Amino acid sequence: MTQHILIIGSGWLGLPLAKSLNQQGQHVTATTTSNNKVAIGDVNVIHLDTQDPKSIAALNMHFDVMIITIPPKRGLGYDYLTELTQLHHLAISLAIPHVLFTSSTSVWGNNKNIVIESSPMQPTTESAKTMVAFEQLIHDAPEYLATTIKLSGLIGCDRHPGRFLAEKTDVANPDAPVNLVVKEDVIGIISAVIQQDIWQQSLIACAPSHPSRHNFYTAAAAHLGLTPPTFTPETLLNKTIDATHTSQLLKYQYQHPDLLQWLAEHE
Repeated sequence: MTQHILIIGSGWLGLPLAKSLNQQGQHVTATTTSNNKVAIGDVNVIHLDTQDPKSIAALNMHFDVMIITIPPKRGLGYDYLTELTQLHHLAISLAIPHVLFTSSTSVWGNNKNIVIESSPMQPTTESAKTMVAFEQLIHDAPEYLATTIKLSGLIGCDRHPGRFLAEKTDVANPDAPVNLVVKEDVIGIISAVIQQDIWQQSLIACAPSHPSRHNFYTAAAAHLGLTPPTFTPETLLNKTIDATHTSQLLKYQYQHPDLLQWLAEHE
């Protein structure tokens, strides 16, 4: 069924997501705070300042789904929760029946456990605490149905992990499991939620393979011809993200389940 979808944010994830949903036959409108991005190709991109209540109030269109993909920003006086809460009120004012929020696996902080969708959240950073608070707000909202997808570390051809730790020295946690997901799989999971009408769920996007930091980032740097990082034996608390339930619920098979194989294919 064709739906009218509003994507808040047309950045690294939002714009390719908009293009993919367009290709699937959905009617997509993406927002940007930059006038330079308005009307990109076949994607309908509109200007929207998510930190300006007047800009938000001026939006008056019909949508079936709102997808919020904006990450926290840095800057003096910036309030991530206020920005997100304004979008919550926008969904209510436009009577949007479904909201999808891309959160982060950072809401589980650092621990030594295997983390699944139902694990208690233990945020330690301000941004993670904000994501937890906003997830509770939208899931408790009676005006619409919401689903949250917690994203592990994002990688892609234009965000190659070989550059993450290249040339660094004394990197801790060489044996820690890597929790990453390729952008195409995030788009696939979001698409599956919309296609299958999966709402009022807390889901995870994370590749099922978890090579060690030493093995993964050494290989990642080598694939780009960069100097691999050097590691210390220091061990900190490390979680392993298990997204099995999400995959089973959505009947979703990862396009890139093996992170080391993805590296080999994207030199």
